[in-house]
Amino acid sequence: MNTYSSIVDDLSTGDLILFHGPGPESELIELIDHSPFSHVAMVVRLPKYEQPLLWTSDEIVTITDVLDGKREKGVHLLDLAKVLDFCNHKTAKNGKHYKYTWRKLDYDKPDDFMDLLTQFMKKTDGTAFPSLEAMALHFLAGKLGISTGTKSMFCSELITDTFVHLNLLPSDTIINSYSPGSYAENHDLKLLDGASLAQEFNFVYLSS
Repeated sequence: MNTYSSIVDDLSTGDLILFHGPGPESELIELIDHSPFSHVAMVVRLPKYEQPLLWTSDEIVTITDVLDGKREKGVHLLDLAKVLDFCNHKTAKNGKHYKYTWRKLDYDKPDDFMDLLTQFMKKTDGTAFPSLEAMALHFLAGKLGISTGTKSMFCSELITDTFVHLNLLPSDTIINSYSPGSYAENHDLKLLDGASLAQEFNFVYLSS
């Protein structure tokens, strides 16, 4: 069994964590998306934090955003272990639990990589999380080639916009055309500048 503790030291900025959610909203997202994943977020390592953080857009309001000290749903930077522990304690009525998958970003990061990321995070942190209805409209519009802007962002919009600002995806990318499943191994996502995502690695988080 692969555990979080066995991979935590290998997690680096730009890696993705994909979530398979057990609840009805997650199952609906996975059904519409034809994907095993309902959520995607990005690992961030900062010098003053020993443990990895998670750059994510979600509805968690019980964990403090390390960037602004707030506890609000939407775009925030959270302690990764606390997010996994939070998810571990959410069990659907059918008894199912969250499942976690790691995809490492293989990339020779340029010198300005962290500067670009920091600037983007400061600008984007606190952006609202859309309702389920708005999320569906965002995604449908994206599939029709229509950008819905960034007044609110669901998880894959955030990660896609982050990758655009890190020059890993084209600048004209319609960010709401991407879904959590876009970052699954079977999607064969094409990144720029020789970057790629490693094979999926499933792991479990053992809550204390």
